Amino acid sequence: MHAAADAITALVQSPAGWVFAAIWGALWGSFANVAIYRVGLYESVVRPGSRCGRCGAPIAFYDNIPILSWLVLRGHCRRCGAKISARYPLVEALGAAIAVAVWWRFVVAPEGDAVWLLARFFYYHAFLLVLVILAGIDLDHLLLPDRITYPAIPAFFVFGLLVGDVPAAERLVGAVAGYAMVAITAELAWLILQKEGMGYGDAKLLAMIGVALGWRGAVASFFLAPFVGLVIVPPILLFRRRSVFGVQIPYGPFLVVGAAAYALLGERLPWPLTFLAR
Repeated sequence: MHAAADAITALVQSPAGWVFAAIWGALWGSFANVAIYRVGLYESVVRPGSRCGRCGAPIAFYDNIPILSWLVLRGHCRRCGAKISARYPLVEALGAAIAVAVWWRFVVAPEGDAVWLLARFFYYHAFLLVLVILAGIDLDHLLLPDRITYPAIPAFFVFGLLVGDVPAAERLVGAVAGYAMVAITAELAWLILQKEGMGYGDAKLLAMIGVALGWRGAVASFFLAPFVGLVIVPPILLFRRRSVFGVQIPYGPFLVVGAAAYALLGERLPWPLTFLAR
């Protein structure tokens, strides 16, 4: 036990920790690609193994190394030459970047027992990874699947209690408040506009955010999301030369960016959200 604790302490205090975080994040970014593609189609993320979408050839392990394999293959299948979307290495790179950011925020910046700091890294990286997967599925399929949000809510509550940086009561209030804020907004949108605004998938997503980050995280995510949308949506519509009216825009990714900003920035949030930082 002492040897394991010493190894963890050495990792936390060493520059090698940054390398570990980047590799860890890239590997899980590769899994995120699989989950985004398959969960949205109601397929298993385990079986079958990775295969080419055109010729069906299994992808060998040496062609499945995050980022590097795509570069070596120049974005094409080794067997049939079919083009492999650049989204795959981008998501893997995003996974690495998120893991490095989490390492900085929850391991390097604070002080504490090395084992606890590493536990926080795994917890918050898992949370942000799930957010990336949900955002990707919502962008592709306009769907926030219950098969992810339902088990994630109790999982983040239980493991969050083990991490211990947000009280249980705040997590429970966060789950209820997160669901309620979206549900009330959705019902008001229907009454006033006679059409669906936010969906109940968004409510479950914000409940998950609330149970993972506490009620402060749920509130911050809810109020940051519209500003994220205002920054992202108009340029995309202008680029595509489309009007905002009649276009279905998934709201989940905006909540995801808001939650990630709260988790990673905390006290660096802009006023008046600074009062929500722990």
